[in-house]
Amino acid sequence: MTAGKAIELCDQMRPNNDFGDEMKQMWMRQCDARLRQTVVNRSACGDFDAVGADMAGDGLEYDTQLLAPDAFSALYQHWLCAQMDLALGETARAVNELQVYSDYCQEFAAWMRQKYPPAGGVQWRY
Repeated sequence: MTAGKAIELCDQMRPNNDFGDEMKQMWMRQCDARLRQTVVNRSACGDFDAVGADMAGDGLEYDTQLLAPDAFSALYQHWLCAQMDLALGETARAVNELQVYSDYCQEFAAWMRQKYPPAGGVQWRY
């Protein structure tokens, strides 16, 4: 999924939001940085080195490829919606979105454990 597509889907889920693209792009960078640190870097693979909003820096474009594969790409719109809800003080709604986001993250982590060996010094715990 691309950064632009994730933002479009989020905007469909939260129509009439007043958050600018710059704020949403910052949240996308945070999401991919978090995924890279907690999931991807624990695996011995180089498949994700050139992708991700966190690698694009300030130059996050519409067609920037995000870190998570398409099977888990729904995590992005749920992350963005959760960030919007938290910013608006809608904590109950944000908690629901964060739970869905967490479920997708766990599925992505399980997929990574099945597909790639652990990085040096890391052991998978099931």
